[in-house]
Amino acid sequence: MAPEVRGTLATTLPIALIQAASIAVTTALLFVAQSNAAELQRWTAKQPPPHFTLPDTDGRTIALDSRRGSITIVHFFATWCEPCREELPALDRLSERSGSEIKVLAISVAEPDGRVRRFLQSMPLSIPVLLDRDRVTARSWHVSTLPTSIVLDAGLKPKLLIETDYAWDTIDPRTLTEEISIVIPAQKFDAIQETIGPYLGGVRHEVRSTHSS
Repeated sequence: MAPEVRGTLATTLPIALIQAASIAVTTALLFVAQSNAAELQRWTAKQPPPHFTLPDTDGRTIALDSRRGSITIVHFFATWCEPCREELPALDRLSERSGSEIKVLAISVAEPDGRVRRFLQSMPLSIPVLLDRDRVTARSWHVSTLPTSIVLDAGLKPKLLIETDYAWDTIDPRTLTEEISIVIPAQKFDAIQETIGPYLGGVRHEVRSTHSS
């Protein structure tokens, strides 16, 4: 049997559970520390967004489900968005550095096809660029700010969110892949933290929810 920690609570808690929660707190703090300008937040919406199938700039259709099995970053942008112009190449480099571990789907929001194609002629990318012509996908994913990026785990469940540009060149693909697997869903995290908070040495993780459903 695993060793247990006993306290004033009626229940006893395995050390492994305490360690898992501690790692989750540390992971969240590491993501915050990686960028002074922006923070990756835990996804806190109760319902996952719907999966999508969208055309790319070459006329092919790409489904989100085709990325199952890999960490996937869904990135909403517009060609007129100046921060997006700098962030897209960084996401492209992240995808290349990761090999097959991290996939990126860039989604142009409410723009004419021709404008997006001309933009890509001046900024060639290896990541797929999809067209959300009528903002249906952006709205269903509750996107109100550009750029917005959502990091999905290998099962395509949202884990992290950023509603501004982010320094993706500072991310180690292997570290992101390893750490995304231990991000605990908001409801479970809150329940664990409430139960074992006294054992975490006063460490607290403040969750900023930007979505409601």
